[in-house]
Amino acid sequence: MSLIVPLLAGVLASSALSGTASAGRVPTGAGALTKNPLYKTEKFAVDGCEEPFAGSADVEVFRRYVKDMDVCLDKAWRPLLREARLPYGKPKVRFSYGDRVKTSCGTFTVNNSDSVYCLRTKTIHMMVNDYGLRGEIDKPKLLESLSIGYAFHVQKLAGILDAQVNLSKKASKREATALGNKVGLQALCLSGALTGGIWDSLGHTREHGQKYYIGRHVIGEYGSFGKPANQVYWFRRGFEAESPSVCNTFTAPVSKVK
Repeated sequence: MSLIVPLLAGVLASSALSGTASAGRVPTGAGALTKNPLYKTEKFAVDGCEEPFAGSADVEVFRRYVKDMDVCLDKAWRPLLREARLPYGKPKVRFSYGDRVKTSCGTFTVNNSDSVYCLRTKTIHMMVNDYGLRGEIDKPKLLESLSIGYAFHVQKLAGILDAQVNLSKKASKREATALGNKVGLQALCLSGALTGGIWDSLGHTREHGQKYYIGRHVIGEYGSFGKPANQVYWFRRGFEAESPSVCNTFTAPVSKVK
């Protein structure tokens, strides 16, 4: 799985969020990282989130899977952000097919089935080429890509990504890299929490998730996601808790966020 997330100041133009009337103020500064209201939320509670059938891979099957699971993930995150008194607005989700795809934050080469979250437009771009459509649709891989895109979107809504960019401007290169690792690992934890929360609803067994799904698509050394062992640690931590409450990477031991 490839996930490209441009964390650049130029891509972080702020815009109004369409949240609930009862939403509170979005936290800023270091507090947005260490004391975010996301960490006080309960478990995901989602019923009737069925995973669509996906047999032989083709463009329309890929598109339909992404569309159906987008509805499921939106249904899962919306009440949790309301619980945290954070404004919620659904991300845009766009599907593209080809070896090179133009998105709202640049043009990317597609290696298989990739995803990119564009901060300025709050858009998750799901991309696939012919190589990614061989055989059968890899549903776990697509679910992971989409759920991590949602995780970055939630971090944006919660003020975490803006705080990262602003604090990185004043940090040394080493400090900025460490901050980026914490953001990336937190996204994996949030993705794991969401996946764990809807796993039973999708008709999978908990054993299947523990033994097969977790760690299957470790991102490796690509981007700001930390060491592979820590990637698995944070995804598993979220998956088992089924809640963002365990995803505070900013106060975690240094050894867990490298």
